[in-house]
Order: sequence, then structure tokens, then C-alpha cells
Amino acid sequence: MAKTMLAVGLAAATLLVFVVVIAMGGALQAGLAPWPGVAVAVLAAAAFAVPRERRSWVVAGLLAASGIVGVVYGLIRTEFLTAISFPGPIFGIILGVPILGLAVAEAVGATKKRDRYQAN
Repeated sequence: MAKTMLAVGLAAATLLVFVVVIAMGGALQAGLAPWPGVAVAVLAAAAFAVPRERRSWVVAGLLAASGIVGVVYGLIRTEFLTAISFPGPIFGIILGVPILGLAVAEAVGATKKRDRYQAN
């Protein structure tokens, strides 16, 4: 149970870092690049890896929200990939898509766990 709560906290921190950096105008404008991207990647990976046996829908939802925020921000700032600058808002997409993948993997693990308990 403690590992699940830690994973929820890490996933919430992932979303919080993404939202705060976006609210500050992006990592480059805030003078923080590349650290927020590194923090988001590490937090998301840790949220996925900590509860190996106990997958959670809450963690999956928070990771999905983080990934969606990153992708939507990147798409809006790059005008749907027509004005790509590197480094820049494209990192929202580069980080958001793998985080969405982690969210899907977490949700699949939570579903399999649920199915296993219903079979018994």
C-alpha cells in the first residue's frame, strides 16, 4: 500500500512539474531547460517502476494526464508541428508520448490485476 501511495505522489508530481513549467512560459523562457524535462522523465519512470506488483488506476490516470498536457502544449506551441524549433516546445511531445505509453502500460497492469482477482 505504501508503494502505491508513493507512486501516486510521484505521478502527481509529474503532472505538477509539467503544469508549473507551462504556466511559467516553458522551460526555455523560464531559464530552466533541460531540468524540467529530466525531472518529468525521472518522476514518471519512478511512478511506473515503484509499485511493480500493485498497478493502480490512479497512477495510470495521473500519468495519462501528464502525457496529454505535454502533447497538447507541444502541439499548440508548435502550431500542430508547423513551426518546430529545437530545443523548444517540441519537448512536450517528445516527453508526453512516452509518458502516455507508461500510462497505458500501468492501466493494462491494473486491468490484469483486477481480472486475476475476479478469477479466484
